[in-house]
Amino acid sequence: MPTEKTYKKINAVLLAENENESIIYRLYENNIFHVIVKEGEKVNMEMVNEGYAFLENYGTGKFYNIYEFKSFADVDPDVREWSSSDLEAKYSVIDAIVINNIAQKILADFYLKFNKPKQPTKIFTSIDKAVEWIYQKIKEDQI
Repeated sequence: MPTEKTYKKINAVLLAENENESIIYRLYENNIFHVIVKEGEKVNMEMVNEGYAFLENYGTGKFYNIYEFKSFADVDPDVREWSSSDLEAKYSVIDAIVINNIAQKILADFYLKFNKPKQPTKIFTSIDKAVEWIYQKIKEDQI
């Protein structure tokens, strides 16, 4: 359900939020889709499908994605393969991946080099830098 809550880091009105023991999905009025993978969790295709169901309920069009990984969070290899597919690119403008340790950096670099996502994808160590990049892209898309 829509809410008037605005998050300082993203600086947009939150339209919908869904949280479970593993992951948080947030959708903002400007089509920023913020996914927070909780500490120690591993993203699997069930979580991906849950995210799609969330977007079908609350969003339309393509999304500016921020995937934020807390400590020791990881991604199944089949999800990395899916995320670089034409299907995922169909719903995404760009992907910002926020990591917080060297192990996640190694995996993210591997993903970029070997899976080669179709949409622009960039790795960040802070949510602030990821949001800045997203807003830069939104501004470019409106020209």
